[in-house]
Amino acid sequence: MAEPLPESAGGRPMRPHPSYSTLQELTKPFILDSNHRSYKHQYANIYFVRLVELRPVVEEKANERWKSVRGKPPLLPRILNLTRSQLCYIVGTVYLDMPLKPNVLEDMARDQWLAPPAPRTKFFSAQDAVHLEDESGRVRLVGEKIRRERDRQGGGLVTGVIMAALGMETSSGDFEVIDLCFAGLPDKLDVQAGPSSKANGKGKEKATGDEGVDMTGNGADVDGSDEKTWVALVSGLSVGAQEAPADLKCELLVEWLMGEGGGISDQLDGGRIARLILAGNSLTTPVRGEDDKEIKRFNNSNKPLFPNHPTKTLSTLLEDLLSSSLPINIIPGPSDPAGATLPQQALPKVMFGTKDKTVGLESGTNPSWLEIGGRSFLNTGGQTLDDISKYLPSDSRLAMARRTLEWRHIAPTAPDTLWIYPFPDADPFIIKHRPDVYVIGNQPEFETALVGDSDTPTRIILLPSFAQTGVLALVCLETLECKTINFEVPTWIGDEVKNEEDVKME
Repeated sequence: MAEPLPESAGGRPMRPHPSYSTLQELTKPFILDSNHRSYKHQYANIYFVRLVELRPVVEEKANERWKSVRGKPPLLPRILNLTRSQLCYIVGTVYLDMPLKPNVLEDMARDQWLAPPAPRTKFFSAQDAVHLEDESGRVRLVGEKIRRERDRQGGGLVTGVIMAALGMETSSGDFEVIDLCFAGLPDKLDVQAGPSSKANGKGKEKATGDEGVDMTGNGADVDGSDEKTWVALVSGLSVGAQEAPADLKCELLVEWLMGEGGGISDQLDGGRIARLILAGNSLTTPVRGEDDKEIKRFNNSNKPLFPNHPTKTLSTLLEDLLSSSLPINIIPGPSDPAGATLPQQALPKVMFGTKDKTVGLESGTNPSWLEIGGRSFLNTGGQTLDDISKYLPSDSRLAMARRTLEWRHIAPTAPDTLWIYPFPDADPFIIKHRPDVYVIGNQPEFETALVGDSDTPTRIILLPSFAQTGVLALVCLETLECKTINFEVPTWIGDEVKNEEDVKME
């Protein structure tokens, strides 16, 4: 996948240079034209487009799944065509009526002098009702199958998912469900032929969890070299935080990536990294100093209001990495200055220095697609999975990420509870092609798994906050093998004293 490594004058191998592309055909829908950006459109258009595009896929899957069912249940084109006690199946958009979900109208009607309640980490409750709707109407889904699907680990239903339900209408007007069917894993993207073509694999719904599986049959590169080419993945640098260890971890990371930290083996490993991807929350919100919280009418002091400058600190770190010939891709996250609605637009490169100092730095949207060394990457900042977790009782983020591929949608809960741009005639979050590597940043802990069949697998990688955990993930372009490296710094005396004071106060 990469060119044979030339050696420098000192005999040390230089970085590999695999092929690279931003996959403009897939990334372009996430880019908003500032000259034609409008928020006057209705969000109902997104649900309509989502149903129109995914309905044929779900109908095909459902027909294949239930063609051998006794009685040959028919597909009803409209939910309002339901007939009592007739076995059939319907296709529509899931809607969850959740009493604990925030309601804008209730917030506006609340008395102004009452403080709003603290935001909930979960909307899930026993009083939730599951509905399936299309252009004609809505019907409530009931039955043991729905209850198990809502409660089971690794499963669940969220608002916005397109699915098919097999069952019959009851005397009370509800739809008792016997079985469910989703769109399933999409076909693998063939980056060599482009997004318009499909890989040879059929995207079977089969998962494997081997962490070091060699997909090519051996551990060598396609060019015959025994060296592997790696892509480094980091999320949540939180540069500019008030805690000193957070920035120290970043310094250790930069030294290791530049080949200046650790032993000879560490230096060689750092030299095999072809590209670095920063998956969200690279910056932290600046905090005003304690002495500057009170507004002074006459302030002639030269002391800055903000004691740190995250952007300058991050630009220095990026400049050091770029000087070592390490290309960098940076995508925004929740704490980055890129807006609150998805898709977040790319951070301006001018934030990180002049044009000659940012050669090799690519700033992308959240979400965004990349091609590196013949492998496709789908990168997100983590807001989509954070919102999905609020609908489900389970805390298994890896199962939720796998579900988004089966649903063929990155952000099904948008625009219900996740803020997105009101696209008038498109839903760019539909997953039409399955990537080789699916990266989700800013998650509680590191997790990874392989999904799909053995011939065309997809590596799912959940990245935790580097500032909190010090975890750097590496994925191999040849084998999709994934491993982590941890960076730790000693606990500072000031932090120990602060923690002891917090314990005493409790």
